[in-house]
Amino acid sequence: MKKLLWMVGFSLILLAACGGGADVPTTVEIIHLNHAPILPTVAAVEALLAEYGDRVTWQTYDFDTDEGQAFAEDHGLFDHTPIAVFIDGEMEVEVNGRLVTFFSFPQGEGVGGMVAEGGWSLADLRAALDQATAE
Repeated sequence: MKKLLWMVGFSLILLAACGGGADVPTTVEIIHLNHAPILPTVAAVEALLAEYGDRVTWQTYDFDTDEGQAFAEDHGLFDHTPIAVFIDGEMEVEVNGRLVTFFSFPQGEGVGGMVAEGGWSLADLRAALDQATAE
């Protein structure tokens, strides 16, 4: 009887360790300037993240706050950065065979020569999130 109870207990522990728990959601952190030109992009990124439901959690930081400054320093961001997006702690993600850096304005949304656009698009962000949430 003791042997049977031990085997049942061990089996339950083994089942719990092998996948009885929930998957860990992908974490996304967004830091941005609280300036009018970038706010539509921030809203578009947050709308995209919302499509992933509980598969993604996100935190938004404003560069102009103490919390935002601390986050920026922890992640090596010291320049005038309109937006940076980190997926599971990484700003650079390989997407469809190319390295994409989620930094500055998305392609086609720079501010007339004042701030350069980055080398990413919302489609790249969607592809990176699809990859991250599929794992």
